[in-house]
Amino acid sequence: MEENQSNIIAKGIVKAVFSLLAVFLIIWFLYAIRTVLIYVIIALIVSLIGRPLKKLFIKHFKFKDTLASTFSLLIIFGIFITLFIIFVPLILEQAQNLSALNIDDFQQKMIALLDNVKSYLHHKNITVLDSFTFNSVFKEINLKILPQLVNTIINLLGNFIVGFFAVAFISFFLLKDNDLTANFLFNFIPDNDRSQFKTVFTKIKDLLSRYFIGISLQITIIFVFYTILLNILQVPNATFIALLAALMNLIPYIGPIVGWTIMVSLSLTSQINHTDPQQILNLLRNISIGYILIQMWDAFVDVPLIYSKSVKAHPLEIFLVIMIAGTLFGVIGMIVAVPSYTMLRIFLKEFYQEYKAHFTIW
Repeated sequence: MEENQSNIIAKGIVKAVFSLLAVFLIIWFLYAIRTVLIYVIIALIVSLIGRPLKKLFIKHFKFKDTLASTFSLLIIFGIFITLFIIFVPLILEQAQNLSALNIDDFQQKMIALLDNVKSYLHHKNITVLDSFTFNSVFKEINLKILPQLVNTIINLLGNFIVGFFAVAFISFFLLKDNDLTANFLFNFIPDNDRSQFKTVFTKIKDLLSRYFIGISLQITIIFVFYTILLNILQVPNATFIALLAALMNLIPYIGPIVGWTIMVSLSLTSQINHTDPQQILNLLRNISIGYILIQMWDAFVDVPLIYSKSVKAHPLEIFLVIMIAGTLFGVIGMIVAVPSYTMLRIFLKEFYQEYKAHFTIW
């Protein structure tokens, strides 16, 4: 009896060890192919954005699947390539400026600029900046990594072509064959659950399509508003700064704060050679007022339409999900919180609805 019990325990230990080893190997394998996984995820997003276009071509223009998928991707990638052609020269120009930047001279100019602003505020009996110094900031931030950052950006642009064609190739087949992903996942689904899983998968694709289209529209609207604001204020490289600030809105809640910091910082560096503190303060005031107004538009118009309408969830529900995801997984968690929660919510609603009758509230 004791010998049998010992054999059971030994088998259990061996099974647990092999299970942990299998999990470790799977995690290692996924990490090793992380670049391919990123391409697949981006391709999935592109295919979800292209689904409404494909339906439009099929319904109104009577296109076949292949032709409708091709035209949908041509439109999406055509817009992307156009933006790429517009912004890459701006990015490279900004990168060259940063690489040629004299860090010590830049620090001295920033300190002199702050001293001028402090002197101006003292005449107005304002002492809010007295305790702030750039020296403490420069000690925490190594500005000499900027040239390295430039090299990293250039390397990323160099790898862009490979990634672009990989994403385009995967996106085409995901968009052309609506059931390609579902058929792959069917291999891990029991036969009696496949019909219900197909229903869930269709609902998830529809909601995520609306969500990603809404996010793309939100970023585009904010980018246009930012560009108009900075051009009115005659800020150099307004389009590039507006793009960076708009992309920060992909990070819920804290993204706008980061975007404002980027916009103010880059606008300030463009005025680094000016010594008139009144001119600089007016610029920062106007940027801040315009930024707040645009964010109010986004908060009260764009966000309710995107989050509430596309994922069909209450704003408070979405807020709590994003906060929890941010606490557990940081910035990346906040970005993927809404689409991940949408998939989980639909899955649980469909698969566990049949078990509601078994629960009784006392």
